[in-house]
Amino acid sequence: MRRIQFVNWVLVAFFLAVFVGCKTSSKLSSENLTTQLFYQSETFSPNVFLFHKSTELSMLHFSVEEKDLLFVNDGKSFSSKLLVEYSIFDTYSTTHPSDSGSVQFTYRSDKDFSAVSDSLSIASSFKDGSILRLKFKDLNRKAESIRNIVINSRSKLTNQSFIVKNNKGELSYNNNLSGSSSIAIESNFPGLEALWVRCYFRDFPLAAMPFRVIDDEKFSMYSDSVFLVHKNDFGNINLPRHGIYYFQMDTNLLSGLTINCMDVDFPKVTKPEQLIEATRYLTTRKEYEHLMHAENKKAELDAFWLEVGGSPERARGLIRAFYNRVQDANRAFTSYMEGWKTDRGMIYLVMGQPISIYRDAETEQWTYSGLVGFPDILFIFRKMNNPFSNNDYALIRQPVYENVWYLAVDQWRQGRIVNDN
Repeated sequence: MRRIQFVNWVLVAFFLAVFVGCKTSSKLSSENLTTQLFYQSETFSPNVFLFHKSTELSMLHFSVEEKDLLFVNDGKSFSSKLLVEYSIFDTYSTTHPSDSGSVQFTYRSDKDFSAVSDSLSIASSFKDGSILRLKFKDLNRKAESIRNIVINSRSKLTNQSFIVKNNKGELSYNNNLSGSSSIAIESNFPGLEALWVRCYFRDFPLAAMPFRVIDDEKFSMYSDSVFLVHKNDFGNINLPRHGIYYFQMDTNLLSGLTINCMDVDFPKVTKPEQLIEATRYLTTRKEYEHLMHAENKKAELDAFWLEVGGSPERARGLIRAFYNRVQDANRAFTSYMEGWKTDRGMIYLVMGQPISIYRDAETEQWTYSGLVGFPDILFIFRKMNNPFSNNDYALIRQPVYENVWYLAVDQWRQGRIVNDN
């Protein structure tokens, strides 16, 4: 699989030692991230991003769907109370935060909004790579949601140096845009007068099978095209087609702002070619080629799922579960390619949601246990030093995964959803 290779290989045994040795309740590396990555299991799901407003001050911007908050009568009107707590940890293994704080927000239902959007300031100093742990509490509902953000240095030009707005004037919380677009960007980065935009228009292959031990292919940083944007034009930048747009002050440095223009329906997949491509993890080569070259791709794909399901009702259930996982993977794992194409996306599509996810500075570890007919298994992903994204993890492939992988594929082929929670 094509990867941006800037990190040295580390032994699997070392990762296992880290995984076992870091499990103390006071460390971020001992916190189960399952609900953070798979938001459908949360009562409410805030969108968040961090903006370095100056060399001393950062702003945390967030939004929560109005329907996800509980409004109660306070004697004057119906209101909701949202408490935002933050803590800054130097590393995943640090036992105590270097700084912390909290702010309470009150919203009234007589306001005209579909989502509450707000911000709070963080004036703390921090190290590059520190972790901002956020806890959002709906005080009326007594529900909470947690997010972790890796903080980039304020002295380095990164995604956190910018506010990005889409063509509707809405804040972008992850810089993954649906379809070609025009955007507006804001930045107070010192000395920023213009940006070179390097464009990458590439189709990325699907992840290789988890048991195929292969070398990472190097991502060529040679761009397909490039253009210059001056600061006066930051309010209207046209991104004409699907691709990666990398905004840099200095093209000799691997630092800048990344905007991904995805398909128009992203994070959903709706085109027949995309729907077929996602089945590659379940199909034989012959089946896949037949589907891709079919004159009526939609009809042939429906016929495939009907054959696998054995009945229209079971086929609909399989389709719903599988493509919901594709959408979930796009939300959680997109980096410089669609999330379902990544290593984590591949495992999630076929195996479903793990029982636990733990993360440290170098790895993310997924554990599956208690699945009927499956052995307990641990998948370990190593963090890639990717100039485009902090969200790129590559599976440490091992031959031992082959048996469990084909057990899972066979279960799907028998019309049964693996790990149907």
